Amino acid sequence: MNREELIRIVTWQYALVGIAAVLFGFLGGMHGCLSTLLGGLCVAVPNSLFALKLLMAQLSRRQLNPMSVLIGEFLKMIVTCMLFVLVAKLYVDLNWPAMIFGIVVAVCSHFVLLFVKH
Repeated sequence: MNREELIRIVTWQYALVGIAAVLFGFLGGMHGCLSTLLGGLCVAVPNSLFALKLLMAQLSRRQLNPMSVLIGEFLKMIVTCMLFVLVAKLYVDLNWPAMIFGIVVAVCSHFVLLFVKH
C-alpha cells in the first residue's frame, strides 16, 4: 500500500465519522453527536497511529518485519478497546446507539474507497 492510499483511507475515515456525528446530532442532539464522534474516534485514532507507523517505515525505506505489523495490529485493537472502555466510563450521558453507529461508520469507511476513485 502506498503513501497516498494510507493517507486517503485515514482522511476518509475522519470525514465519514464527522459526517455521521453531524447527522446523528440532528437525531439525538448534542449527546448523540458527541457519542457518535467519540465512538468513531475510538477507532480512527488508533488506525491513524498505525498508519503513521507504516508511513514512517516507508519514508525510512526500511523493510517492515511481518511480525511487527502483526504486533502493531494487535496493539491497535487493544488501544481501541481501551478507548471504548474509557469513553464508556467517563462520558456519563453516553448515547450507546450513537456510539455504536460511530464505531460502525469508522470500521466500514474503507468500503467507501471501493466506490470513490480519488
